[in-house]
Amino acid sequence: MMKKTVGIGLAVCIMLSLCSCQKTPNTIVNEAPKEDISFISVMLGDKNIEEWNENKVICNVTWDKLKLSEDDEKKFPELKKTFDKLNDEALKDAKALMYELSGAAKDLAGDEYNPLYLEGESKVYLQRADTKIISYLEDVFVHFGGAHPDYHYITSNFNPETGEKLVLTDVMKSLKGLPDILEGELSTKYDYLNFGENQLWTIFKEYSPEDYNWTLDYQGITFWFSPYDIAAYAVGPLSVKIYFDEEPYIFNEEYTKAPSENFCLMLPMRQKIDFDLSLNDDKKDCIEVDTMPDQYGSYNMLSVTVNGETFTDEINYAYDFDVYLAHIGDKNYIYSDSFSDNDYHMFCTWDINGDIPKMTQELYGTEVDYEYIEEGFEDGTVYKQAFNNSKFLRLETRFEILGTRGATATYKLSDKDGKPEMTDKAYTFNYGHDVKTAIPLEAELLPEMEKTELPIGTSLTPYQTDGKTFVDLKTENGSVVRLNIDVSDWPRKVNGIPEDECFEELLYAG
Repeated sequence: MMKKTVGIGLAVCIMLSLCSCQKTPNTIVNEAPKEDISFISVMLGDKNIEEWNENKVICNVTWDKLKLSEDDEKKFPELKKTFDKLNDEALKDAKALMYELSGAAKDLAGDEYNPLYLEGESKVYLQRADTKIISYLEDVFVHFGGAHPDYHYITSNFNPETGEKLVLTDVMKSLKGLPDILEGELSTKYDYLNFGENQLWTIFKEYSPEDYNWTLDYQGITFWFSPYDIAAYAVGPLSVKIYFDEEPYIFNEEYTKAPSENFCLMLPMRQKIDFDLSLNDDKKDCIEVDTMPDQYGSYNMLSVTVNGETFTDEINYAYDFDVYLAHIGDKNYIYSDSFSDNDYHMFCTWDINGDIPKMTQELYGTEVDYEYIEEGFEDGTVYKQAFNNSKFLRLETRFEILGTRGATATYKLSDKDGKPEMTDKAYTFNYGHDVKTAIPLEAELLPEMEKTELPIGTSLTPYQTDGKTFVDLKTENGSVVRLNIDVSDWPRKVNGIPEDECFEELLYAG
């Protein structure tokens, strides 16, 4: 999370691009037996502190909290303690940064219709989470109102069993040749930059293991460099990956294993991400994701570039995006989770296996599932799954069934086309109001499917639905009944009768 040496921050922008340069053939890390290594489920919770000043200056600090799933909290109690400690430190840092921003705001002024924003943002991008290592990148952005903001990277790597921080020498057998490798890789990837003869080697020769920012995924180790680390601010952040099979002698083998050949990771912004998209060629691929403002500057549209070929979604606009990359078999896909007005979400699948990236699916009203957890008096956090396992993804969909309500189901990513495939038999409602019958209604009593009649005034809690033909509801005595529905037109129908005639009051958003 946020460190005391920095404030916090991350810029809200997103883009994905893949550039191409030559490399030796690469392979994904060796798949380990399931009993040796397995995925760990990490959730990220968005937190925010905001202050409006009379001089039209708005101060805002946002950051991510870290949390394990309920099951993994029991399996990894020491890691939970580490996350709790990091979350406490992040809150202190957020308050300290807000104090600094508030002080700076006193000497500034905004306009009534164009307020001035001072902000700090920190966003976590999970790169790997399994029983061997938790590895994530933190993108930090702080703006005090000057000529340009400060932004930089922080990386964190933990042993899940002990909760202790892993150092570079835990993963790499020797750092002796690392300056030479990094100089060569960076000079090749950023051949348009003039680093100067032996400049990079000289810098890295002075590095201690703690000076490197690094993360681990299932193809190799990535080194991240903030502005001013090895190049001018105008160059922006840089990164480079050393693949496991390109330099196998420098890695401790236990960290080159994976729970599965299929995996997912989060994509950071403003960065050319190294990733091997195909085992059948000798190219090193790059991925870059960004957002472009619409013509009014109110919304953003997502742009994905693969090996120099760009596709921009100019139809669907949103305020913000979370972007994931999935490797499934010998194919690769990108997933965007975005939100717009009225907290309306959309989950999209992008196919990046052809010459030009393309969007292949738009799930309107759908987002990565979230969980609200109370964490003190009048306080709580909404946590979202940072999904890393292609066989387990929870999505919530907004339905207009007996009112506006959300329902969640479990999915896996298709081996055929990467699209989410529902593995549950039905969606389970997780928010929405109860309903009360206005007329007698015929229903089926589950699980025997016996015919029954619900009298006028029966209070029911919507429980599950297939989204098309039926809705299951719980009665006050705990039994479950099923009603037939038709959602093909308005008004929705229950047993062939308009739903507003069947129930006393149905609440719809908007």
